[in-house]
Amino acid sequence: QKKYRREALAFIVEGLKGVREVLNLDLSVLLLLVEGSRRDEPQFVEIIASAEGQQVPVEFLGRGDIGDIKCTDTFHGVLAVVEQPEVAPDMVLGGGPVICLDRINDPGNLGTIIRTADWFGIKNIVLSEGSVDPYNHKVVRSTMGSISHVNIYEASNILEFLKRAQSDYTLVGLDLDARPIESLEPHKKAIYVFGSESHGLAEPLENLLDERYTIEGKGEAESLNVAVSAGILMSRL
Repeated sequence: QKKYRREALAFIVEGLKGVREVLNLDLSVLLLLVEGSRRDEPQFVEIIASAEGQQVPVEFLGRGDIGDIKCTDTFHGVLAVVEQPEVAPDMVLGGGPVICLDRINDPGNLGTIIRTADWFGIKNIVLSEGSVDPYNHKVVRSTMGSISHVNIYEASNILEFLKRAQSDYTLVGLDLDARPIESLEPHKKAIYVFGSESHGLAEPLENLLDERYTIEGKGEAESLNVAVSAGILMSRL
């Protein structure tokens, strides 16, 4: 639950791929939980040895335990409790493009944006207040491990954050009535701002934008999904 993730400053990663990923990265794994009946399978032997080599405590679960703690319908045999990395504003404003997300509420959309940013080598993401928790298990799962590769800063006041950043960064957003995205020229320092699925970009943030672009369509849909829009823009970078 979000309340306890905040208190513990930790989150859960399920499945062999995700757990192997966090064990191989510079993240602090606090605890490894393994389905007891699978402890002798080669891939689980390997992951247990990796955890024990890093002095990570390992516990073995019975069926009852799994039913109580799993986050997915099907438990894939292993779960890690991972310390949330500390991300300061200067870490995401240290150079390179920044993806800024205002009130993104859908876990699948946020996870897809994180995964897409990782694919294109974009390492910095800022979330406004009111956005879904990036360590929600649905977000973590949909990132397919990419949450371990990017800096995610959760701003307490996104308007103030962008105002301070604007002295060094160009603020870029998408609008229905703007220049075609094909004319976008990437800046050395730019923050690309996206609004929520249901409400779009908050007006005070929209008024801060230095540049606006549009993704032109030819059909009758009213709008693009925010993760798709972000993906198209990131491909231009």
